[in-house]
Amino acid sequence: MSKKYWINYWNNQTHGQHRSQNEEFLKSESDEKLFHLKKGGKLLDFGCGSADLLSYYSRYYEFCVGADSSKMMLEKACERLKSFNNQDNVELINCDNLQIWNEIKNKFGENFKFNCITTGQVVQYLDKKQVEDFILNAALYLTKNGKICMFDIVDARKYKLWEAGLFERNSFDFYVVIKLVYCKLRSIVNKLKGKPLHPLGFGYPPSFFMNLAEKYKLKVSYVNSMFYEYRYHIIFCKNL
Repeated sequence: MSKKYWINYWNNQTHGQHRSQNEEFLKSESDEKLFHLKKGGKLLDFGCGSADLLSYYSRYYEFCVGADSSKMMLEKACERLKSFNNQDNVELINCDNLQIWNEIKNKFGENFKFNCITTGQVVQYLDKKQVEDFILNAALYLTKNGKICMFDIVDARKYKLWEAGLFERNSFDFYVVIKLVYCKLRSIVNKLKGKPLHPLGFGYPPSFFMNLAEKYKLKVSYVNSMFYEYRYHIIFCKNL
């Protein structure tokens, strides 16, 4: 899967791909995530997009950094933060998962730390090595007892069943089988064309993150998403 593919894709988007762009829904989704976040201090929202959730997060932090690789999305984020009167304690940075740490160091100094680093619907666009590198680097920029909250990770197994309609039909019938076969054929065609296997990018089992937590001596929690049947959250905490 080409990193360039996703960069080009998001450069043409104007808002995050939430289940709904209704403000009531976005508020509810932010409330769910704020329950898991460590409120207060400094927050980094990597992949903040158009600040659909950051606009709510920023109400609970002294200072926030929103980072995204899409200039278009950051322009929308700036507009949204202004409409929420939250722009004074938020700095937006245009960068990707490799550039972010140098940007933080150059802008705020080597000793700058965050109380919480979060991503939302971002892990699916990173391969295994990129995910591991992000966690390893993020841990270096955390305060004592700081958190890395990786929200809305795609569980590939559940996603296949959801896409096939099993969650709606509640029975494994002929329709579901046909949909599963169709999705498999689509993945094969996409692979031959050099496109992502499916529109949501990479899916990971929770065990992948449990193994990383053990490897880097991080505390870890697994929580199912309240709003997406096939997504879950992983929360790391420095084991100090």
